[in-house]
Amino acid sequence: MEQQVAIQIHQVVKQGDTKTQYTHKTQGVRIQKNAEFIRYEETIENTHVNVTVKITNDGVKIIRKGDVHMTLHLLEGQQTIAYYHIPEGKMVFKVQTLRVLHFLSETGGKLKLHYKLYQGEEPIGTYQYELTYEEC
Repeated sequence: MEQQVAIQIHQVVKQGDTKTQYTHKTQGVRIQKNAEFIRYEETIENTHVNVTVKITNDGVKIIRKGDVHMTLHLLEGQQTIAYYHIPEGKMVFKVQTLRVLHFLSETGGKLKLHYKLYQGEEPIGTYQYELTYEEC
């Protein structure tokens, strides 16, 4: 079943002493199969990216395809590997997932993710990602 949804994304990024917040509103689709999928398009600094968020009982995958390609696999309390493809090449990150929360309502839901990224052993930052979606 596919439904049109209004989406709001709120992100908080902490890198060193710097804290940056982003809020983005858009339209997308919610697809329910063997997992829940939320799809939307994101534009950051003139870069267009199609985003798919796959939510299962085991964890969450955030897949970005477009000018950049990235797959984040988030499993609460576990460390995973993420690949970030840019025109200059491929970068490998370690992802330490601190928290995964998913709340459902009759007409939508809210996903909250909290994770840390590392390149090698060097911390890059701490990220909070909140995705709220409601039927249109």
